Amino acid sequence: MKAVRSRRASLPAAVLFPALGAALLVPLGAAFMPLFDGGAPANLARAFADPRFSRSFAYGLSQAAASAALAAAIGLPGAFLIARRTFPGKRLLTALSAVPFCVPPLIIAIGFVLYYGREGFLNRTLMASFRLDQPPIGFLYSFAGVVMAHGFYNFPVVMRFVGDAWATAPRRHEDAARLLGASERRVFMTVTLPSILPSIGASMSLVFLMCFYSFVIVLLFGGAGVGTPEVELYRAARFEFDRPLASAFALVETVVAMGALALYAAFERRAAGDREESERVAPNGFRSSGGIALAVLYGAFIAVCFVGPLASIVAESLAIRNASRVGSSLGLGNYVSLFTRRGFVPALANTALLGLLCAALASVAGFTLSIGLKRARSPFLSKTLPLLPLGVSGVVLAYGWNSALGRSSTLAVAAVQAVSAYPFALRAIQSSVGLSDERYVEAARCLGSSRLGAALRVRLPMAASSIASGFAFAFAMSAGDANALIAAPVAGFETLALMLYRLAGSYRLNEACAAAVLLAIGTGFIFFIKDASDVRL
Repeated sequence: MKAVRSRRASLPAAVLFPALGAALLVPLGAAFMPLFDGGAPANLARAFADPRFSRSFAYGLSQAAASAALAAAIGLPGAFLIARRTFPGKRLLTALSAVPFCVPPLIIAIGFVLYYGREGFLNRTLMASFRLDQPPIGFLYSFAGVVMAHGFYNFPVVMRFVGDAWATAPRRHEDAARLLGASERRVFMTVTLPSILPSIGASMSLVFLMCFYSFVIVLLFGGAGVGTPEVELYRAARFEFDRPLASAFALVETVVAMGALALYAAFERRAAGDREESERVAPNGFRSSGGIALAVLYGAFIAVCFVGPLASIVAESLAIRNASRVGSSLGLGNYVSLFTRRGFVPALANTALLGLLCAALASVAGFTLSIGLKRARSPFLSKTLPLLPLGVSGVVLAYGWNSALGRSSTLAVAAVQAVSAYPFALRAIQSSVGLSDERYVEAARCLGSSRLGAALRVRLPMAASSIASGFAFAFAMSAGDANALIAAPVAGFETLALMLYRLAGSYRLNEACAAAVLLAIGTGFIFFIKDASDVRL
């Protein structure tokens, strides 16, 4: 009887797994097919002989590793503060953990230009304060600039992952070690660190993966004449029309990413096992004035280095350049210019349409597969296999759909974004579905409900908050994602993110900043609605 129920429970997954697999494997196969034009060995040999090939992978791996290390260095103190201490401004610091999901990397890139650029806020301030003739900060368009942008953009990922683990670390074991005379350093090294190490590894692996796939930031900050494999794939396919070379980049890039994904999955399984055996403990206040001072310094560091670029975007969006006199004034002229710009309203509508399509596909897939995976006995089936879309970049998928269809389309772009967002929606939804009480489901079935009816009447209300979270993540990721549309443009179709990219590329930074503020407000508003629904539910 249990076996029959298990098979019935897995029916939704049996239906959706092939659909999701097709959305992933069809464009992936199409992306690799040009390798066989003239023979795959010959094309791979030609690709490996190209100096750009080795340089791009060396660049991609090194900057991703450095970015992950920087993100960890910045994020770990924040994780400790969120998990173990109470202080004014904690809610604000916690809110920063959503930045990588609700603020597109393109916005961060523009903020870095305005803040750290040669004519940016920091250089102007330092030159005026110390009467310097040359701007002292000049790292932006270099390897260091890419690493800093990636590190600051992704440190909230580390803060979120490790913060959850730190909050459930074995506090009783720590207290027991202290009673036995262990110093705070020894308690941390022998008790706390082993419990949070899997989450540190999982978060760093995920940051490495996202930075290895970096596209827009490297496209803007590469500066050294070399890009990541993602950027070189785009150049080979879009400008050189060398499809076999582009496919070689796609293949090797995907193989490397799958290795990073396997590492992430291993750490995540270990971290999930530790979370199941622990319980959340309420944070304490600071134990000394030194702790308060360090928290203030950390907050100041985040404000200056991370919040500063975001604030620069807002300031630049309000700056009105005067042609008749030196300087600028404040006003809403850039927003008026953007609103009256031809194509703005269609871009806004296209953003909403694409976001809704992506969010609907990702959240439906996440909810349905969560039900099917609930009783899966294989850790590979329940934990690892659903994460496979993380190992394939949106640029590779867009290139694949373009190759398969002969042209790009709105539906293909929505499919690319849904596949990319699905793992995050699944992660948000799966936990609530896993906690649902099967007795209520069985009761509904005994009262005559079908499997679909029981899912809609019992599981759906229980998971409503998590589904809203998954929907919000997917919508925000879609609204801010211009990668697929840059790599495989759809004729006559422009979103707000793509308009932002084009405005920034044509040095119309004031209007670009106005678009960035609108995009950030829109995605942030989605998260606000989600949080409000969490409170009501």
